[in-house]
Amino acid sequence: MRARVGIISGSGAYDLGADVIEEMELRTPYGHPSSKVQLVDIGGNPAAFIRRHGPEHTIPPHMIDHRANIYALHSLGVEALISIGSVGSLKEEIKPPAVVIPDDYISPFRVDTFFDTEVSHITPSMSEVIRKGLKESAERLGIPVHYGGTYVQTLGPRLETKAEIRMLSQFADIVGMTVGSEATLAKEMEMEFAAICSVDNYAHGIGGEVPDFQQILSNARKNQERTKAIVRDFVERF
Repeated sequence: MRARVGIISGSGAYDLGADVIEEMELRTPYGHPSSKVQLVDIGGNPAAFIRRHGPEHTIPPHMIDHRANIYALHSLGVEALISIGSVGSLKEEIKPPAVVIPDDYISPFRVDTFFDTEVSHITPSMSEVIRKGLKESAERLGIPVHYGGTYVQTLGPRLETKAEIRMLSQFADIVGMTVGSEATLAKEMEMEFAAICSVDNYAHGIGGEVPDFQQILSNARKNQERTKAIVRDFVERF
């Protein structure tokens, strides 16, 4: 079975609260994806779902095989890819817990590509169609979101220093470790891409807070029902 919509999720949603139609163990030219690919039924529409950090959340950010994940979804016919994940806020006005639908990204530390043996250049971007659809779903459900903003991707697995956050906050609004890679590779595969980000903490030094990983995971679990509801509504209407 093929699926037009693909979903990759990490801390923002370990499952989608949807019926599983089929579970497939795929192998790509880049290895196995992070988890088995689940085909799930959302309002009568099939969607392909991958757990970014593995089924037990054991794959750290810097070890995720993004190429295998994106290629696996592409092989199933995915045309529109939604990324769900946890981020830190770089702006005091984006107060956790919150949901952000970014409109751009910065990924200066890691640049993934499928083009290892040929000269090819893409212009990175996020899909206005999917972003608008996610916003409309949030409005239908009465869930407030920050629409727009820049995501900056760092390497992980450690969190950022205060000095790094001071620098990054001059250029971006939220910080995470995955969206830049996924957005770039999706674009290379000619897939529409957008992200919905669960803001689960202030970044190091913002708002006077020192991030704690376990607290971030706890906040992500509290916020995940909102992000999952938005995505499910979007897929039902896609």
